[in-house]
Amino acid sequence: MKCLPIKQAETLLKKVVKQHRPTTLTLLTKKKDRSVTVQVTTVAMKLIERGYLKQDQNFSFEDNAGKHAVQQALKREFPRSHQLYMIKT
Repeated sequence: MKCLPIKQAETLLKKVVKQHRPTTLTLLTKKKDRSVTVQVTTVAMKLIERGYLKQDQNFSFEDNAGKHAVQQALKREFPRSHQLYMIKT
């Protein structure tokens, strides 16, 4: 588990979504009570929110709705956070 600033975490998420390589990236708060997980496969992306909202969303790479949903999830789940924990698999 690695601790990093939220701006750096946003940049990493954008890279992961853009590359279309199979990977899983989880971001957690310091208290670890809220999390956002992005699972990327070669054809689609899955966004899992656990915290304020508990929902799973699937997006294809044809439209840019996935990138927008990731940004909205970060704003919703980490409104006042400056540091996040990251788990990458």
